Amino acid sequence: MVKIHDLFGIEVLEVKEGFARVKARVKNEFLNVHGTAHGGFIFTLADVAFGLAVNYDSPRLAINININFIKPAFEGDELVAEAKVEGGGRRVKFCLLRVYRGSDLIAEGTAIAYGIARR
Repeated sequence: MVKIHDLFGIEVLEVKEGFARVKARVKNEFLNVHGTAHGGFIFTLADVAFGLAVNYDSPRLAINININFIKPAFEGDELVAEAKVEGGGRRVKFCLLRVYRGSDLIAEGTAIAYGIARR
């Protein structure tokens, strides 16, 4: 089975309790009709970081993700996404998502995850 990390060339840089950082390079196949990185690619990068951050200690599912696109990214750009748990309790986690191109913030959002029983 091919995993999303492999399809998008996502590299995991750091994972610790309540935080994750991943990176990927914008390839030609990830461009939209305007020649900039497709929002779905940027969103996926943030979502992978989110999943790693909130599933660190127990399994959780996303119940809401919002993202705002601030600046464009272009073919060849290396993007880094960070997810940081900002609050919540045992079951629900609230997370801040940020995607950078170097020091430029290109997307920012929030996400909520809900804990599920282990199988």
